[in-house]
Amino acid sequence: MPALPDLRRTQELFWTLITAPEGVRPALEDLRRQGALEAAGLDPIFAGDARLAAADRLDIYANMYFFRLHDCLREDYARVAAAIGSARFHNLITDYLLRHPSSHPSLRFLGERLPGFIAGHAILSEFPYLADLARLEWARADLFDAPDVTPIDREALARLPGDLAGEARLGLVPALALLRFDHEVVSIWRGLEEESGAAAGNSASREASHAPDGQSACSHDEPPRGPGSARRKKTAARVWRHGFGIYHRSVDQEEARCLDLAAAGETLGRVCQLLAAGRSPARATARVGRMIQAWIDDGILARLEIPS
Repeated sequence: MPALPDLRRTQELFWTLITAPEGVRPALEDLRRQGALEAAGLDPIFAGDARLAAADRLDIYANMYFFRLHDCLREDYARVAAAIGSARFHNLITDYLLRHPSSHPSLRFLGERLPGFIAGHAILSEFPYLADLARLEWARADLFDAPDVTPIDREALARLPGDLAGEARLGLVPALALLRFDHEVVSIWRGLEEESGAAAGNSASREASHAPDGQSACSHDEPPRGPGSARRKKTAARVWRHGFGIYHRSVDQEEARCLDLAAAGETLGRVCQLLAAGRSPARATARVGRMIQAWIDDGILARLEIPS
């Protein structure tokens, strides 16, 4: 009687079979052809009975494994799934896992590569905005685990000496991402959210209401109802965590440039200089004040320091 494989070899065989893209039985045949499995096959290693052979039992585990990954990705990419429907999402995730199988002990990182994968996938011909939508959705999931930093409050701004305020260097919290898109992704997200809310009777996420120059952070575009509704337009959005909540809102190109300056550690004076272009001093001051106060209220400004 041939010796049974040790525990490590048994675990490796089990993992190889339940994660085989083509299924358990084709994987078994491959292992036999390679001489990596005895002719007796699985019977000495995994139990079968009159109802189910060992390979059929492993097939159950293989299906459970795939659907656990599928459900995990559906949680992280609920809007992507809503945009394309269950059947297309199933096929997309199947393609994705064939290219990028789970390789980390934590499922937290399973969907990290999906936005880039979608960017090269044929599904873009039908849903051209989908890679942008996936980037927004992953940013929201990813920032949940970003480091905690206590943001400054309005009193910190009020304490700045007026004659030195322009020299203050800006610092943003780690739980913030600035994203640039080729499509109006925030409007698409909102449309999907409204459709979901109409079906479920409530809304699953919120979007902040602050907006530059008094504009509404929510546009009134019609909700997306297929690929034809996704207008191609350069847009930007910031995504952040405040407390335990994850938020996003659209920003104009001017605010996006100001966030780039802040991320680079530029001074408040440099931000004011950018916003002063084409405005009267009064309008420029008001614009700066509204934007900095919105950053403070949203909890994305970590520091406003005058170098010693």
